[in-house]
Amino acid sequence: MALITENNRQYYAGAQGFMSADPAATGQTFICTFDTDLVFGSYNPLETNYALNNFKLYTAAVGVATYTEYTLAYTVVNNVIKITNSLAANTSVVVQLKSTEGGNYGNRDAYGSAVEENWGSYSYIKLNDVIDNFMVAYVGDGKLVNKVKKSDVLFFAKRALQEFSYDTLKSIKSQELTIPASLSVPMPQDYVNYVDIHWIDKAGIKHIIYPTTLTTNPYSVPLQDSDGIPTQSNFNDNLKGTSQTEKRWDSNNLKQIITR
Repeated sequence: MALITENNRQYYAGAQGFMSADPAATGQTFICTFDTDLVFGSYNPLETNYALNNFKLYTAAVGVATYTEYTLAYTVVNNVIKITNSLAANTSVVVQLKSTEGGNYGNRDAYGSAVEENWGSYSYIKLNDVIDNFMVAYVGDGKLVNKVKKSDVLFFAKRALQEFSYDTLKSIKSQELTIPASLSVPMPQDYVNYVDIHWIDKAGIKHIIYPTTLTTNPYSVPLQDSDGIPTQSNFNDNLKGTSQTEKRWDSNNLKQIITR
């Protein structure tokens, strides 16, 4: 079961937006809710510690579409940004985590890896962690449950998973993606496992992409002599041949493949 705690903008773009208070006030605070904690060194780009920041702060005035980096005094404590000076009323404020492609605001100058490192926040939570969290939060004097055996909590936790299996765990979602030149895309927030992967032709017909368990991509293909012994060049390296596996896989009719 995925742990979704971010909206799409936070997850994919690594950005979270706010609006300053109306009327304007000093000491305004903005609470960031990324899965990734904010790392703060300095608000001043001229200071060495500024490079430690894993985010940049941008603002835009009312009715202005262009964002500029905010470099006046502010502090960050426990993912809470506090602006020291006064912000104009209804100023748009954006916190942008750094990305390998640059941030989405300003001049796309928020370069780093915080956004990419945040992908994968959909990871599983272990059943033991669920049970331990329940024992800490709800069991004890003055809590919801005064006393309970951990084995009993384990029993009902497993029963809850059985209930999920009747309906929720069988649900399937589909997503259409265009694969970029990098041949990689971030997995959706609620990804658990894939069922089928297809590519779509010009007619809109889907064709299944078969799993790699049906074939292999050899790391090396040494050229052999008539006795099956790999042959070497004058530089003592194995001569390379042509992969028959890849050749046959490319020339077959995938529609006739029957998996067992």
